[in-house]
Parts: sequence; structure tokens; C-alpha cells
Amino acid sequence: MAFLFLLLFGCYLIDCPEVRREGWQFLEKDEEGIWLYYRENVQPHRNDPIQVWTKKIYNQKGVSDAVIRYGKDYLNLDHVISVWEMDCLQRKFKLISADFYSKDNTIIYAYDNEKEGYFTPEDIPVDSHLELLYNQVCGFNLPAPYSGR
Repeated sequence: MAFLFLLLFGCYLIDCPEVRREGWQFLEKDEEGIWLYYRENVQPHRNDPIQVWTKKIYNQKGVSDAVIRYGKDYLNLDHVISVWEMDCLQRKFKLISADFYSKDNTIIYAYDNEKEGYFTPEDIPVDSHLELLYNQVCGFNLPAPYSGR
């Protein structure tokens, strides 16, 4: 618990003031970088899927992994902004789009689900950044627990 506090406090002091000014909120840090989400654009609908943006800021390991996976075009990778559709009632997600940006803020690659092949919603993987995102954006959107009365 102390480690989590130190991690979040460190993020507050070092990384997150700039991020908060832009409207992004910290989601998690993994071995490839930092995950953020944009809470202001979440429009809750009780029975409809919602769309939420994420931003992953890559560290050096994340850039190296992207170069191995996708090629040399990703040598200057800085971040990706993705739009996800979350179905809070069904606990499913779908990637809508993902724009990969270089350090000079030009788009390396723009993925669009409608143009590149429609993917159907999938179950949210356990212990993933998508599960953390689901918990953040859907917690207020779920029906009240059954009271037994």
C-alpha cells in the first residue's frame, strides 16, 4: 500500500501536473509507459456503450517493443491516442481508432476500425489496462446492486 501511495504521489509531483492541465487523468504505469484517460469526454448512458479516449506515453522499452512489432517507422514513437467503446452492462470493449504520434507530434499511423476491418466487441481482459479503464468509467454507470427486497 505504501508503494502505491509513493507511486501516485511521485506521479503527482513529477508527471501529472502537466497531464492534468491537458485534462488527462492517470490510469496506470506499465513496463512500456504511462496510461492516461480523458474523463471529460465520457458521456454516461445507462444502457448504451460509451466512448472514452486513452493516451499511452511510451518509455524507451515501449518504443523498442513497437519497433520490433511494427517496424522502423516507430523509432520516434512518443504516444498513441485511442478511442474505445465500452459496454458497461455487458463488460465488453471495442477499439474504434488509434493514432500513433512521433516526438514531433506527427502521425506515424492512424488506425480506424471502420476502414480497416470491423471488429466486434470483446470481453474486457482481467488484470489489464482496459479493466482499470472499465472500473474508472463504468463504476458510476452500473445498475444498483440488487437489495433482495
